Amino acid sequence: MPIEDLLTDSSRNLFTITPNKAVGDAVEILAENDIGALPVCDEKNKVIGIVSERDIVRISGGADDTWKRLKISDIMKTNVVSATPKDKIRDIIAVMKERRIRHVPVIDNKRLVAMFSVRDLFSYLLKVTQEERDTMTMAYETIR
Repeated sequence: MPIEDLLTDSSRNLFTITPNKAVGDAVEILAENDIGALPVCDEKNKVIGIVSERDIVRISGGADDTWKRLKISDIMKTNVVSATPKDKIRDIIAVMKERRIRHVPVIDNKRLVAMFSVRDLFSYLLKVTQEERDTMTMAYETIR
């Protein structure tokens, strides 16, 4: 099942951040929107990095809050694992497991079209599996 099936099923807001913003800005966006990662986009809206809660936790130790003023470009990961709409959801989950990441941006024609967590992907697969099970139960009951 390709991830494009999930794109049409989901009308979610897409949050991003620019590399020159402060880490404190990212914390606000993540907290206000209950999300775990932000794609970092340049002025042409091209994904150039990603910053996650985990990245922020790693730098936030200590008694002061100077880390909040660091730039996103100072902490973002630039080796972004991404997906395309044609990629299969199970393949994406396998890559996420292998690379130990919890979020993946979906890019189509160099444009960010979605951002999914592993929880989003598993929830969708569970929903589809339950629908298939219900259909099979109904078919069985019909021919019995």
